[in-house]
Amino acid sequence: MIIYKELGRTKEKIPAIGLGTYGLGGYSFTDKSSDKEAIELIRFAVEHGMNFIDTAEMYGAGHSEELVGEAIKGLREKVFIATKVSPSHFRYDDVIRSCDASLKRLKTSYIDLYQLHWPNPSVPIQETMKAMEFLAKDGKIRYIGVSNFSVEETIEAQKVLSKYELVSNQVEYSVLEREIEKELLGYCEKAKISVIAYSPLARGAIFRGKTSNVLAKIAEKHDATIAQVALAWLIRNPIVFAIPKTSKKERVLEFIGSYEINLDLKDLALIDSLV
Repeated sequence: MIIYKELGRTKEKIPAIGLGTYGLGGYSFTDKSSDKEAIELIRFAVEHGMNFIDTAEMYGAGHSEELVGEAIKGLREKVFIATKVSPSHFRYDDVIRSCDASLKRLKTSYIDLYQLHWPNPSVPIQETMKAMEFLAKDGKIRYIGVSNFSVEETIEAQKVLSKYELVSNQVEYSVLEREIEKELLGYCEKAKISVIAYSPLARGAIFRGKTSNVLAKIAEKHDATIAQVALAWLIRNPIVFAIPKTSKKERVLEFIGSYEINLDLKDLALIDSLV
């Protein structure tokens, strides 16, 4: 059973677990060697209810977006697409050009969630957000989000928006990377800004050493896998979404199985012991 959550204050409900695409189509450079498999994977995910897809203009030098666009042909209305504009493109005209280029690669007339990929202190946030609001008013994007923004940066970004609200902040968060719990998570809960957790499997670190042993113990109790426990831990928070990445269809099904796990207080205490 897919769990849907509201994105920010929007009343828009999307799956708590989406598909990250970093590496599909390349990392810093374009890699077309596995295009067929990547397209099949994305389509498989959407058809199985994992229809929240996160990408960025930076991924594979734009090729990741091209693969998403190809994969969702005929399925656009069923898919919630999130992508990101790179910090080097935060000037007003550059934001608009980047959005148009992403729309072309994604083969769509609108982006559901457009995010600022990283803060860029060399460009006034007012200028960047003015462009984001123009895009929203123009119908090219539906919602505005940020990524890797601190509490102060998130507050500033929201403050300069005149007609729209920030709906999300995409940050690294996992059972091992919990820095956001010091300030950012609490702020987002109060402000009703969704947290989209990237690297939710801690870049593979959950499968090694003590972490693996602890999570395996919990997984055995729930007839689950280590990855499912890690994802279930994240999405138990009402404002948190997770976007694990994979290149394998069986892993998509594994991720979806995370919805069935209900961690108890003993499980949570064990996970807390990891940090």
